[in-house]
Amino acid sequence: MIILLCTNLLKTIKNIQKVESRRQRAELNKRRKQMETMSLQMMRTLSTTIEAKDEYTRGHSYRVAEYAALIAEELGWDKKEIRNLKNAAHLHDIGKIGIDDKILNKPGRLTKEEFEVIKTHSAIGASMLESLEYYKNEPLVRIAHDICRWHHERYDGKGYPDGLKGEEIPISAQVVALADVYDALISDRVYKKAYSHEKAVE
Repeated sequence: MIILLCTNLLKTIKNIQKVESRRQRAELNKRRKQMETMSLQMMRTLSTTIEAKDEYTRGHSYRVAEYAALIAEELGWDKKEIRNLKNAAHLHDIGKIGIDDKILNKPGRLTKEEFEVIKTHSAIGASMLESLEYYKNEPLVRIAHDICRWHHERYDGKGYPDGLKGEEIPISAQVVALADVYDALISDRVYKKAYSHEKAVE
């Protein structure tokens, strides 16, 4: 009788532990989703703030994120990878927050010195994301970091800031670089008129 009672008690305890464990997992998942939603809202707000500084690129980050997602889909990425890429792409120019407005909004071509200043935005953005101690190992933040730092690298090694070549450039940065250049080409800029889709693709 005592053995039967002990066995039943152990089963009850295990069942309670299972229910509690499920409840805790559900609560953790709920909190994770809330944090992710908040983070995404903050990221988009930040990218909008940056574009408010640069009158020539309004809507650029949104379009780059959309184009990058389409490219990734064509490459056969899974839905989660595409979602992370799309969200991270919104921050590709986050480092422009550290660039003087006079240079960002100069009504004409930049001097060599001014262009060197503009080029620092990729390293500034990556540094900002590296400083997020608590979140820096999150997949979304890691992808955003790679995109920020390396979306101006070139396959021939003549890009910046690190002169990476070919497959040294993370694929996320390669995809966003294509989307970024495409949007710049089909948009009016102070130094050029918009290209047609066909010319931009060429």
